[in-house]
Amino acid sequence: MHKRKYIKGIDGLRAIAVIGVILYHLMPQSVSGGFLGVPLFFVISGYLMTDILLFEWENRQKIKIRDFYFRRVKRIYPSLIVLFIVTGSVFAFISRKYLLNFKAIMASSLFNVNNWWQIANGFSYFDRFANESPFTHLWSLSIEGQFYIFWPIILAILLYKLKDYKKINQVILFITALSAVLMMAFYTPESINRIYYGTDTRLFSVMLGASLAFILRTHAEKIETIHFWKKLFVFITGLMLMIGSMVIFSDSNAFVYRGGMLLFSIIATIVLGLIVEVEKFSSELTNPIIRWIGSRSYEIYLWQLPVMVVYTDQLKWDGTNALMHGVIQLVLIGVLSELTYRLISRLRRVANMKELFELIKSLFKKNIPVLVILSLFLGTFIYGVAVSPSGKMDSAVALQKKLEQNKQAIEQHNKELSKASDKPTESSTKTSSDTKTSTTETSDTSTKESSEGLSQAQKERVAKVALGAVGDSVLLSAAPELQTYFPNSHIDAEVGRQLVDSQKVFDELDKNKQLGDVVLVVLGTNGSFKESDIDKIMQRIGNRQTFFVNTLVDRPWQASVNETLVKSTNKYDNAHLIDWKSYAEGHREWFDEDGIHLVPDGGEKFSELVATEVLKVLPN
Repeated sequence: MHKRKYIKGIDGLRAIAVIGVILYHLMPQSVSGGFLGVPLFFVISGYLMTDILLFEWENRQKIKIRDFYFRRVKRIYPSLIVLFIVTGSVFAFISRKYLLNFKAIMASSLFNVNNWWQIANGFSYFDRFANESPFTHLWSLSIEGQFYIFWPIILAILLYKLKDYKKINQVILFITALSAVLMMAFYTPESINRIYYGTDTRLFSVMLGASLAFILRTHAEKIETIHFWKKLFVFITGLMLMIGSMVIFSDSNAFVYRGGMLLFSIIATIVLGLIVEVEKFSSELTNPIIRWIGSRSYEIYLWQLPVMVVYTDQLKWDGTNALMHGVIQLVLIGVLSELTYRLISRLRRVANMKELFELIKSLFKKNIPVLVILSLFLGTFIYGVAVSPSGKMDSAVALQKKLEQNKQAIEQHNKELSKASDKPTESSTKTSSDTKTSTTETSDTSTKESSEGLSQAQKERVAKVALGAVGDSVLLSAAPELQTYFPNSHIDAEVGRQLVDSQKVFDELDKNKQLGDVVLVVLGTNGSFKESDIDKIMQRIGNRQTFFVNTLVDRPWQASVNETLVKSTNKYDNAHLIDWKSYAEGHREWFDEDGIHLVPDGGEKFSELVATEVLKVLPN
């Protein structure tokens, strides 16, 4: 059997995919759709695996499934095992929190069910704030692993039974459509974990790649007759649409899950087909750097999240000096990826199990340094596995329980407030035209110095204010204390909420006359946003006095969030910035163990600061 042709341009597509994923994690405010690199990987895998199987069928009239499995195992598992051994060894001495559920993560990954394990345990790929596991990204490998296990068997049955490529492709397209429909049907804005991780709801990308392998065979003559310039136009347009999608779309955009990801996968399939068919397009995506990234894309994908999570957490990086820190992380990822690639490179040339055993024997035979290094790593790895915690951290469980209790108390308070009156309590909070100027001039000093407390008269004035508060889990942690200062407040706070998703919340509160006369916005803990997002909110809020609280999270988006808030509040006379970051820095005793959510004393200080700032806009 002659060999399949190696298509260098596919490395270019792999490079685009992995770069998108890395930039999504590194700078989500700029590459908010970089997660679409994963369906691009799926399309590539679906095509390559199906093409390999069809190539074997066409040359031998049979598929050696065992040989296929062996090739997949030696490509996937060595790098994955290196990742686990190194991280298990190192993380045990940095912080055991990085090894949370490490045993279950390893087992589920090695058995290709990590995506379902994450669904069962309620993990979210998008919530790096609440769930900082360095291994969250391994879910996608399990979907590909499931495809590698079952697709050769299914395809072999289809080839034996149907034989006709067009009929088989019809079956593939039916599966593709069913998977896409399931994603659309199961989509709920409240939680996308199920559809994002589920094999059934993500299979359409893989199957589109599989369909391409059949299309290029059944429609080869028609494709050949298409004029080169038409192909070039489609190729360039497709690349631009793919890269543009990675910049424009966001993980919270409903369109992504209601057809957008399917459309992206179709475009990726067309671009891949053109790369396969037109050698010139393949060569255009090939240069030494792109080839290096593409050929190491699997190892880069494995290492990117562990490096970023640990780097950000250990250095408490808040997004400042982004270029320098970004370059450092990319270098670390590149070095680890290259070392891993070279370490297991000889395994890729092994043809069978006998050669594998011979290779292992030759590596350790009279090679004392290798044995010593391996023994050290294995010893520390075993220790890491032994001490890795399971379940949820006690502090995380306690915090979750507290937030749930606060949520129930808020809902009860809001119900009682609604029963007391059909509309929010009237209060006079309109300010003169120079209020914005005076507030801005005094904000720096008022937030950097600790408050001496409010007088009884000031508390009584604040208590009359009808406050509408929208926020995330930070607001939720301070809710009991805030309600003490603002008994006429209607608080709407959710764990994991982002400002980019909150427009509908403001619309609903305004519709129900629950925004009050003064609005408090505590959003930014979970991710960045743009000035245009705040503009939309301000349009709904109207002329109400609105206070935006900046964030103190020690995450890469902190600097971006706070800079955007400064710019946005300066645009509106009725928008004010509460500088919680400057006020709270250095007061570790105000915070829970995570350094972000508030204990009662912190909630008291937070609420007192909000009340102090609100008082500035109240008429004397």
